[in-house]
Amino acid sequence: MGITEQILTDHTARKDGAGRSWFTAEDLRRLGIRDGLFTVMQTVQHTLRLRGAHQVVESHGCTDRWSLQDIH
Repeated sequence: MGITEQILTDHTARKDGAGRSWFTAEDLRRLGIRDGLFTVMQTVQHTLRLRGAHQVVESHGCTDRWSLQDIH
């Protein structure tokens, strides 16, 4: 399973009522992803854009986490 699929699976399991889940370095370690936090963010963001997915990746100005949110 690729990084984006791992993130999407975790997002589905943890998202809040607004369809948002946050990812930190600890979350990546829990998922067995060894890449840096913002490297993963960029990878997921790029992959989702290429797929025309219904999720968006944002950092909201944070340096220690980023979010994945469902959009409609």
